Amino acid sequence: MADSAPSQGDNRRAIRNVAALTAVFLASLWGFFGYWAVSSRQEVMSSTENGLLQMAHAVEQYAHNVVKMAEIIQTSAEHWLAENRAVDPLTDQGFASLVEDFRKKTGGLIDIRLITSSGDLHFLPGDSGQPRDNVADREYFQAAMRAPPGKQHIGVPVVSRVTGQWRLPITTQMVHRNRGFAVMNASVNLTEMIETFEQERRKPRGSISLWRDDGILLARAPHDDGAIGKPLAKPGSLQLEMITRNRQGFFVWEDTPVDGAKRLVSYRRIGDLPIVILVTANLDDTLEPWRRQVIMVSIALVFVTVWGALFSGQLVDALGRLARLATVDALTALSNRRHLMESGTHELARMRRYGSPMALMILDVDDFKHINDAWGHPTGDRVLQGLARAMNEAVRDQDTVGRLGGEEFAVILPETDQAGATIIAERIRAAVQDSVMATTDDGVPVRVTVSIGITTLASENDSFEAALGRADKALYRAKEGGRNRVIAD
Repeated sequence: MADSAPSQGDNRRAIRNVAALTAVFLASLWGFFGYWAVSSRQEVMSSTENGLLQMAHAVEQYAHNVVKMAEIIQTSAEHWLAENRAVDPLTDQGFASLVEDFRKKTGGLIDIRLITSSGDLHFLPGDSGQPRDNVADREYFQAAMRAPPGKQHIGVPVVSRVTGQWRLPITTQMVHRNRGFAVMNASVNLTEMIETFEQERRKPRGSISLWRDDGILLARAPHDDGAIGKPLAKPGSLQLEMITRNRQGFFVWEDTPVDGAKRLVSYRRIGDLPIVILVTANLDDTLEPWRRQVIMVSIALVFVTVWGALFSGQLVDALGRLARLATVDALTALSNRRHLMESGTHELARMRRYGSPMALMILDVDDFKHINDAWGHPTGDRVLQGLARAMNEAVRDQDTVGRLGGEEFAVILPETDQAGATIIAERIRAAVQDSVMATTDDGVPVRVTVSIGITTLASENDSFEAALGRADKALYRAKEGGRNRVIAD
């Protein structure tokens, strides 16, 4: 019995030690959970902000093109009328053909209307002598008549009393009046514009909207009849002051005027026009996946805390590895082939929609087999890792660098033509040539060169796979031409 007391004391101390270690471990685990929850939320917010800023830029280009096309059509039509003052624009076939050609070139998005000084509205082409409507009560007509001749005015959207369609009037008082016509209206099919916005907005509750500097909502997807054409942002409000004074930006709108939702907002002014594009994401939608993750992980942590299981850290690590395996190459930490193909297909779709250029390059390490044969595969792996770092340093933020397999890599270059792609490729080639990519196990520096093939993607009847094939052929010509060079197809 003399030994039992010390044994019991040792057991109690062991239990206390185990309890203390468990408590420290669980506290650390919960602390890590709190840090992860906060940091991952910030990552979601940052990623959403970047996505909204890019989308705002693309939508701004689209809207600017629409307004610019309206201006070109108005100027061309008035110039034609000024040179043919003797003709009746309502019945002249030459003018009718000109107007119809404008309509076809815009895909039916923009129609020309002529308005007399008294507000009588006539459709073109092929309208009869009788006016379709009198629009003297419309804001867009009144504003055009007050403005100097030739000055473009973006009017308040209206539902046409003739067609029943939503239209965005872009008017100008004619410099050279013809047969009593004083105002030319480039009438934009607002429904078609909103459908374009609808395709691009973040689902399910994101929005894309067009605002005038005085707070009037010109267009919005999703569409809301009760909101379009209304002064929803009050003059002098903080949000309106922000979006009208700055060229672009990002902020959180606590209580948006259309639906009262809390939104992440990216805004961008359309050139020097009194119009601003707002691209938004519903904050609840944005954070919902993050909330689900937090709830799931917290439930798991409660289970771990109750049962004292010590496998939660391994589970978190496993989930992290699975997520990385889905998109990241394990050796180089670049995009893997699957993610690269998905990114390329997505960028090609965006290029087709907005008509922006896009380029692709394929890069291959010259005589890579010799490196593996001479110094072994570990050295070869280090060379590939060094090459990945060099490529990441040479490209831009919007470019996607990935590993196709082996010593072959690809770079997706959005909004880049062949000349721009060649500059980036030469920068990569020179950086690799002038740098030590790795050292052998014996400390010997290893230098390599790369050959690069470039192609650009056409907006019609092209595919990312076909572009890879063309870039690969250009790469082959670079190899045949002596290596360490850039060739465009």
